[in-house]
Amino acid sequence: MRNLLFFFGEFLQGLSRNRFLHFTYGAQVTVSLVVLGIFFVLLVGAAVLWVRLGAGMEVHVFVEDGLSAQQNLQLEQNIKNLAHVAEVRWRSKQEAWEIYCKRNPSIPLGDLLKSEGSAESGGTVADEDNPFPASYLVKVDRPGNISGVAQQCQKMDGVYRVNYGAEVVEKYLKVFSVLVLVCLVTIGLLVVFTYSSINNIIGLSVYSRRAEIRIMQLVGATWWFIRWPFIIEGVFFGVAGALIAIAVVTGLLATLGEALRVSRLDLALPWIGLRASDLFLGLVVLLLGLGLGVGFFGSLRKVNGFLRREAEVQIDAQRIQQLMR
Repeated sequence: MRNLLFFFGEFLQGLSRNRFLHFTYGAQVTVSLVVLGIFFVLLVGAAVLWVRLGAGMEVHVFVEDGLSAQQNLQLEQNIKNLAHVAEVRWRSKQEAWEIYCKRNPSIPLGDLLKSEGSAESGGTVADEDNPFPASYLVKVDRPGNISGVAQQCQKMDGVYRVNYGAEVVEKYLKVFSVLVLVCLVTIGLLVVFTYSSINNIIGLSVYSRRAEIRIMQLVGATWWFIRWPFIIEGVFFGVAGALIAIAVVTGLLATLGEALRVSRLDLALPWIGLRASDLFLGLVVLLLGLGLGVGFFGSLRKVNGFLRREAEVQIDAQRIQQLMR
């Protein structure tokens, strides 16, 4: 308990020295973590959005007319046996007809077919007069696999045509890949910058108290006894910066949410499936863990470097004394 009080006393004493520089480096840590938190939110949002978009993407495998029931079952089984296929659903010619009529009520296609002698009653049309082909709707496990599955389906017997919006999928994939790469690189650079700022803070404290450290070494203090005040200082700046960053990023998200509610754009966002509580928890875990880890290991590395140099100086001094005797 006495040692703990001593460590905190040394930590507070270190904060009282070079206050401006401590404030400057502490602000750098905070700004780095704020920007890192923003890019983390962008990365998570992009990932969740991509997963949701991928879940809604389907490969439409249109089958040839005149296939027997046995041939359709065999084709369906072949599609299900493909790698990365998550779900296969049958859409009959009649269902395709009904979907078209619902989506295009202003186009009297039914009347046109009826005038040509088609037997149409109750919103149905005979298969031989139905211009829409039957199809299989295929969902894949990941959006990146949709192109490969579509190409394999196109090669199967009984398949008339395959459609999956190739241009749209490829554009989404490219945009998502670039966004993820930018976010990851930026987060990595910000981690390095935060680590460097913590190193500067501890380096400043070590330099200003180098005489005290040497005295503690002379009286037999262990390395861990010397390290702890600086480790506490590094953890303090890391955790304090993380808490401020969490508050700032959360405030920005709350402001954005309010702006979306005012503009009514929030009505278009619930399908993304990202809950605010999950995002906040991830943000807290990331920033607090990063602040704690960078503060601990950054200060430990800086103090260890100084202690090693001091030990080497002492060894060299002892060698010189022995040579002079």
